[in-house]
Amino acid sequence: MIRRALLVSREDNVGEALSLADTLRLNIVKTVELRDSYRPDRNYFLNPRLMEELKDFLNSGESNVNVMYVYEALHPRQVVNLTRELRLEVRDKILMVLEIFADHAGSREAKLQIEMAEITHQLPIVKEWIRKAKLGELPGFMGPGEYATETYYNHMRRRLVRIKKELSVLRARRKRERDLRTSKGFPQIAISGYANAGKTTLFNVLTGLRKPVGPEMFTTVSPKVGAASVDGMKTMFIDTVGFVRDLPHEVVEAFYATLEEISYSDFTVLVLDSSESPEVVKMKVGASLDILTRIGYFGKPLVIALNKVDACEDVDLVERMVREYVSLKYLWSWRVVRISALTGYGVEELKRVISEILTHRLRRGFTPPHPEGGSPQP
Repeated sequence: MIRRALLVSREDNVGEALSLADTLRLNIVKTVELRDSYRPDRNYFLNPRLMEELKDFLNSGESNVNVMYVYEALHPRQVVNLTRELRLEVRDKILMVLEIFADHAGSREAKLQIEMAEITHQLPIVKEWIRKAKLGELPGFMGPGEYATETYYNHMRRRLVRIKKELSVLRARRKRERDLRTSKGFPQIAISGYANAGKTTLFNVLTGLRKPVGPEMFTTVSPKVGAASVDGMKTMFIDTVGFVRDLPHEVVEAFYATLEEISYSDFTVLVLDSSESPEVVKMKVGASLDILTRIGYFGKPLVIALNKVDACEDVDLVERMVREYVSLKYLWSWRVVRISALTGYGVEELKRVISEILTHRLRRGFTPPHPEGGSPQP
């Protein structure tokens, strides 16, 4: 069933927000674009003028809308106040991303991670509902009443404890699997990058597997592991969940078991969609490096795969911009390789670079300096 929805986003994020809305199969009947310099109202996020505009639109009887997505992390107070004033469901950026994850979740671990993130995010909102109900600010709004809401809140807290216990068991099992691969001497290479950059397509090309791919974002929620021979060395490639700018800490925490595969790998291949504008590519390079730092990826080589070069208007410009940016932001050794995972262009060159790095790491225990940037690490 296609849902009719409102979308609120800053101008700089509208393209990304609409891509996520398309992945959720939403029918966006109205988009409210905010200036990048917009300062949110502390109580409603939207200022009084925008609130009145939306009320008039919703009261016109033509919208038939019952949900609004705000592509920004909202404070619980803002969610409750918007819901009360506009009389529709309000979901922020965090819940939007988690909703997509839930659609693509296959494993028990992924489903638990998503549920944990949703509960963690919703608990403060329910707590705010209870507070306002006790103050008499939400008469009749809570349906079953204040006490039923408190019961639900306590149930959510107990459920969160159970999920964390079960996840700790699953994460311990994943660690044993990773340790087993390490004990057998197999190099482990994570394929990381921004959502929809072509990571799974590259993973399939390298491993010969046929994992699902598609134009929608976040087709990969649980890590996929596949073996391949690189210059005679059996190598394990790990396809990981896609990055998104300003990834909320709830999402990072929920998918830590997935993202930690990157930090524990010998190194990562960071896939970028070079067919996007240089400004967007630069933004995504920055977001990717920020997330790698947040999950503890330090002191290791970085191979940047400029993907989709067959669809790039000026690949020289994009590559030059990437080199300049990474040289300032990444302190360790890095390489840049042009590829098209869809056509196979540049994949052999990528394998050669991977083989070169692996050979040096196996022989010397560190990656030597390379003219493109960085320095050797112990």
